[in-house]
Amino acid sequence: MLEFSGAPAAPAKVLDVGCGIGGTTRYLARKFGDATSITGITLSPNQVRRGTQLAADKGLGNCSFKVMDALAMEFPDNSFDLVWACESGEHMPDKKRYVEEMVRVLKPGGTLVIATWCQRETTADTPFTAQETDELRFLYEEWSHPYFISVEEYGRLVAGTGVMSNVHLEDWARFTIPAWRHSIWVGVWDPWPVMIRPTVWYKTMRDAWCLERMHRAFDKGLMKYGMIRATKAMTAKTQ
Repeated sequence: MLEFSGAPAAPAKVLDVGCGIGGTTRYLARKFGDATSITGITLSPNQVRRGTQLAADKGLGNCSFKVMDALAMEFPDNSFDLVWACESGEHMPDKKRYVEEMVRVLKPGGTLVIATWCQRETTADTPFTAQETDELRFLYEEWSHPYFISVEEYGRLVAGTGVMSNVHLEDWARFTIPAWRHSIWVGVWDPWPVMIRPTVWYKTMRDAWCLERMHRAFDKGLMKYGMIRATKAMTAKTQ
């Protein structure tokens, strides 16, 4: 994802949008070094505490975590050289606002890179079938996703801000699809985390079935793994 972004070797300020417990935040902190400041944001105070602890355990002093809504960020306009969003878009209830906020806080000349689960593009000639609609409804509801959009729609949203150039889209489903069934087999070959907590057996079985359903949706092309990158124009004005 970093190579795909084409970002500079050492951007001064990086934002990780929807960072969870900070896996990608810590990766970027190690990759860029102390000359770069990385900020991860999440809605969860527990994730902020865990991310902060893990960064301290690894001796990473160049990253920090904040509780913040990605749809209403508290950062000033034009704050970051690289805005990074890895698998957070699928959780956002307003994709347009999500994109606009990331573009707003990106500096002119800065890079935006997004990796997110997407559904296939539809047209008047290729609408979702009844079966596809049912499959998507399951994927929305099982893990509480508000909805997905196509990678092409993400491209339109980024271009629609009017200040982004070199918008580039790819589908990385073929690279990422092995992870779905691998996640199931990890539980099969190392079941003890579940075996010692029988209260989570039911949830674990449901998650395994959802992982399999995700694999099948990506395999048949109903779902795509969307990669989006773009650059903010040097002449862009404050949003």
